[in-house]
Amino acid sequence: MKEDQVGRWAKRQVAAHLLKGVLSPARGRSAATVMYRALKSNAAQIPRASLSEIFPGIDQVEIRVKYSPYMGGGSLSDVITLAQVVKYLGCRRMFVIGTFRGYTTFHLALNSPADSHVYTLDLPASGVPDAKLEITDLQFIQKSSSGEWFKNTDCERKITQFLADSAGFDYSPFEGSMNFVYVDGGHSYEVAKSDTENALRLVRSGGIVLWDDYGEFWPGVKRAVDELIAPHQLMKFENEGIVLYVR
Repeated sequence: MKEDQVGRWAKRQVAAHLLKGVLSPARGRSAATVMYRALKSNAAQIPRASLSEIFPGIDQVEIRVKYSPYMGGGSLSDVITLAQVVKYLGCRRMFVIGTFRGYTTFHLALNSPADSHVYTLDLPASGVPDAKLEITDLQFIQKSSSGEWFKNTDCERKITQFLADSAGFDYSPFEGSMNFVYVDGGHSYEVAKSDTENALRLVRSGGIVLWDDYGEFWPGVKRAVDELIAPHQLMKFENEGIVLYVR
C-alpha cells in the first residue's frame, strides 16, 4: 500500500468499524452501545476491534520473529502485532519512544521495507538524576545497556538510537515526518503526557500512533492519552494493551 494512501485508508477502516456497529443491532459493541455506556458511567469507552477488522487481510501477512525468553519488558504478542502492522502498511519512517532492550525496535526494522528507518529513544541510567519529569520505572532504566537486541545485526543499519530524556529531547528535525510512532516510555502521568504530546508532533498526516500499556494497571498512561485524544479517535486492539490513533 502506498504511503499517501495509508492515512485515508486507515481512517476509513476505523470509521467503517464504528459505522458497522451503528447499522447492525446484532453487534454487541456497537458505536451506539459504547456511547450509551460511556454516558451512563460518565467515562467514555474506546471501541475495541480485532486486528483483522481494522486491517483486513493482515492475518495473511507473514513476518519474521526471533524468539527469546530474554526479549525485554513487552509481550511477544504485542511485538508480533506491531511487526504485522508495519509490514502491512509498508511503514518507512518510524519512531519508538522507549527502547529498553530493543526487541520491538529490532522487529520493526526486520519487517519493514529495505529503505525504511527506525529512530528509537531511551533514557540512560546516567540521565536519571537530571530527568525533567517524575521517573517511576527505574527497573527499566537501570540496566547495563540499551538496545542490545539490534546491536551488531543486519538491522542495525536501519536504526538510529538516541540516549536522552524523552521530555527534553529535541524532536524538531523529525516533526511531521513519521508514518508510525510507538510510545512505550515512562508510565507516570507527567512522562506519558509529554511523550504523547511529542508523538503527536512526530506523526505525519495519515500516519499512526500506538501506545503500549494503556489500561488501569498504568493509570498515568491512560489518563494522559484520554486527556489529549478524544475516545472516538482511538481504537483498542482486542486482547492487547495497545491503542491506535490515525492522524
